[in-house]
Amino acid sequence: MINGGQFLRLIRCTSGVAAIEFAMIGLLLITLLIGTFELGRALFIRNQLAFAADIATRQILINPAVTESHLEAIIRDAITFADDDLHVELGSQSLDGISFRTISIRQPVMLLVPDLQQTIDLTVERQVPLR
Repeated sequence: MINGGQFLRLIRCTSGVAAIEFAMIGLLLITLLIGTFELGRALFIRNQLAFAADIATRQILINPAVTESHLEAIIRDAITFADDDLHVELGSQSLDGISFRTISIRQPVMLLVPDLQQTIDLTVERQVPLR
């Protein structure tokens, strides 16, 4: 049984306070760090998709008769990450008498945060007017 003096000494004891403070603040800091890495990874992938779409756009502007299979190959070559789940949609449309070729690139990204196994889709779209 604890008497009054031992109880007061236990209340005034400060050993282990740093470990408790780290346990309270450390989880928040580690979560912010992982979130920062995830945001950076998502921005990197989005930038790669935009770069590939820009290369395909330039190819259409140089040669409007380029085939869709050739454009898809150009897009896939421009991607530096694993493109197993990369979805490329190419098409054409007309608006107010102006013909366009459309490029849509979508990459699903699995978040690496533990216990948050969600997938987000990063998408880049371009419309290229034809002469």
